[in-house]
Amino acid sequence: MRVGTYTGLYREFHATGTSHSRDYYEVLGLSRDASSSEIKKAYYALAKIHHPDMNKGDSDAEKRFQEIQKAYEVLKDDEKRALYDQVGPSAYEQMGSGGDAGPGFDDGGFGFPFSDLSGMWSEFKENFEFDPAENIEIPVELSFMESVKGCTKKVEYNTNVRCNLCKGTGAAPGAKAQVCKSCRGRGSTCFSKGFVSFETTCSACGGEGRVIKENCKSCYGVGTFPKLKEVEIDFPPGVKNGETLRLAGEGGAGPRGHPPGDLFVKLKVLPDPIFRRQGSDVHVDSSISFTQAILGGTVQVPTLTGHAVLKILPGTQPGQKLCLKGKGIKAHHKPPGNQVVNIRVEMPKTLTRRQRLIIEELAKEEVESETPAAAATG
Repeated sequence: MRVGTYTGLYREFHATGTSHSRDYYEVLGLSRDASSSEIKKAYYALAKIHHPDMNKGDSDAEKRFQEIQKAYEVLKDDEKRALYDQVGPSAYEQMGSGGDAGPGFDDGGFGFPFSDLSGMWSEFKENFEFDPAENIEIPVELSFMESVKGCTKKVEYNTNVRCNLCKGTGAAPGAKAQVCKSCRGRGSTCFSKGFVSFETTCSACGGEGRVIKENCKSCYGVGTFPKLKEVEIDFPPGVKNGETLRLAGEGGAGPRGHPPGDLFVKLKVLPDPIFRRQGSDVHVDSSISFTQAILGGTVQVPTLTGHAVLKILPGTQPGQKLCLKGKGIKAHHKPPGNQVVNIRVEMPKTLTRRQRLIIEELAKEEVESETPAAAATG
């Protein structure tokens, strides 16, 4: 993570305020090594339980809900989480409210030359700009034929959706936004020591530069709320196992009217009992009798569009590969691949008396035809 380059900066940072902020991991009931999926699962479970609409008459419900939302907004973001893990809850909130780093901020503990500060400041700001919305990644399974021919599927996933009452602004109808007193409308605040200053997104307004005087009664000022969302996805023909498709704007709703994130769909194509894919080619096995292999003939083979008749030439060998041109997979406006037929020759396990006599006669002729050749070479 890019934030790791700032380890020297935060090593000597200590908050000096008297306020005790509740740990975000504790808020979500997680250990500090929780995975991203565990963080998301805990958030959706708690948000559903503590949403004020589910706790009417409980005056503390809104406060708990906003605390859960705040913890999730930090821990879901890898870079914000890394910073939070290094400085702790009190220092993290102090950085976002314009507080001074205090006497514990040691100028000598930076671990980098002061000539690098301006470039580092720019990178720091770039990493911690307001994150408008959450991108969502979900797995989807397709059968082999669905992946080849394309299909339409409805999928469900947990995400934040826009509040219909306030249209995502977080404000009550008719309420006006005011200039944020913490950052004075700049959207960012500074923490400093001596002549060195660092800038970060204002936690009071979330980088907006303004605060809402009266919160929406439906979403309680967030502009979004967690919900199970359903979308219908058109999968194009020829998609592959492990491929990821992007659906712009179908991710989490952006807080307070910001653009939504994207939905990323990672495909898992299930194996087929008949067909095997190699690039744009498709492979199948076809069994023929030993007499067909010797004399030639025809055989029906399955294809992606039905059955086709394949000509077997005399003398076809076991393991020989025959090609049906243009019968493979067509994808992304490219010409279709081929179908490769792997020949298997089946040998009879039992013979009738007549069949055995015929084969014995054939074997006798083979021996007789080989004997003059052996004598000539001898």
